[in-house]
Amino acid sequence: MTSVAPLTDFPDRLSPMVVKELRQGLRTRLFGGVMLVLHLLLILFTLMSGGAGNAAEVSGWFDGIITLVLCVILPLRGFSAVADELRARTLDMLVLTQLSAGRIVFGKWASIASQSLLIALSVLPYVVARYVFGGLDLFGEVTVLFYKWLGGVVLAALVIALSTQRQFWLRAVIIGLPLLMGGCGMASFFMLSRMSAGSGASLTTFSVFGMVAGGSVSVPVMLGLAVWLIFFCLGLAATRIAPAASLLAVVKRSVHLVVLLILLLLAWVTSMGAELTVVSSALLALVMLDVLTERVNEVPSVYAAFYRHGGAGRVALAFLAPGWATGFAYSLLLTALVAVQTWQQRGLEAAQLGLISAASMWMLAALLQILPTRHARDLLPPFIFLWLGLNLVVTLLTSMLMMPFAMKSVTAWFTCALPPLMPVGYASAQAADKTEFLQLGLWSALLWPVVLLVAAVVAWRGTRSVRQEAWRMTHAQEGGGAAT
Repeated sequence: MTSVAPLTDFPDRLSPMVVKELRQGLRTRLFGGVMLVLHLLLILFTLMSGGAGNAAEVSGWFDGIITLVLCVILPLRGFSAVADELRARTLDMLVLTQLSAGRIVFGKWASIASQSLLIALSVLPYVVARYVFGGLDLFGEVTVLFYKWLGGVVLAALVIALSTQRQFWLRAVIIGLPLLMGGCGMASFFMLSRMSAGSGASLTTFSVFGMVAGGSVSVPVMLGLAVWLIFFCLGLAATRIAPAASLLAVVKRSVHLVVLLILLLLAWVTSMGAELTVVSSALLALVMLDVLTERVNEVPSVYAAFYRHGGAGRVALAFLAPGWATGFAYSLLLTALVAVQTWQQRGLEAAQLGLISAASMWMLAALLQILPTRHARDLLPPFIFLWLGLNLVVTLLTSMLMMPFAMKSVTAWFTCALPPLMPVGYASAQAADKTEFLQLGLWSALLWPVVLLVAAVVAWRGTRSVRQEAWRMTHAQEGGGAAT
């Protein structure tokens, strides 16, 4: 007799966390309701497209409903993905199954990405039907659909990263404001995409920076940045729920460094040097947000992992060990790399402005350590609120105080005091004052990394006993091994 293999809905090679989340997600009423309503509307819009010859108004509604589902509704399914686990106290049970924090977070994201892909694939027959009616570029339509799915899964990773916050109102504020601003930008992007598709131009000829570049270079760079953004957001979430003995920070910082070096290398060997340098600066800001909001680690085994590798391990300890104190040293290294590349690609002035932008992040981190917020369980929410408050202050000062200086054609020297105000003041400064203004602003901005350095040294000295214990653990293990 021949044995019959049991039927399973998912192969065993998939992560159990992905299978668990995907099964739960596909069975929810929200997914079924969204799928049903979407297809009813798409049938209606497709019939209208056939009768109206793919009119621009009908095409706009067609694209709008797909964008709403892929880029808003499905990503928001991760709004409470991690918070529910924290509230129900089920994370410890998941950890007991030998699932790491990274696999838990990835499983939640992969579930949303798979559901989004399923819906995107189900839309393809409607795209082909509208192409048959005439007047559309099939490849351009499929490309736009792919970019919508890609943007949606990146947003899903961001929402999951912010879902680590326990308070509902806090998640609503932190997630709602960026999604509102990002939604406006995404709407503009897809409007331009529609215009380019209608004119017969392929989206693959547009780079992520919104300008024409070599398609063979820009599209891979854009896809690579999307993958890195997903990794960054999921790593940010995993750090918030990982145990204190985790070495996740080493993996994250190593990947960030490699990605930055690749971008700088591409900026050196391709014609997109100026654009890639801007992207590198944005990447640096996000990485600084992550490393400067980590809690100082006080687990000896974490430091012992570095001491086991001798001198190279001790050097890596200063940059890769978990904690914002080493994160500050790591941010100094990345800032130096970006500043040198910016100097070579865009000149000394752009490099100095880049240093001032980095000083804005160091200023926020320094304020975070000076204020009582340094005792918070998670430093990310205070950092974000400080950033929002600082931007509000900058906006108010710019609108109220900068106008009289601009009307009188006088340089607003007071903007040198704060790094976030410096770019605005520099843009409106008189031509004869720009050089002196920039130098004064740079010296003022460098005060903040000095303040943060003092705080980092104090925090590092506070872990001295922990590192001594790690050193003794390492030598005890080496001695025990030699004895046996």
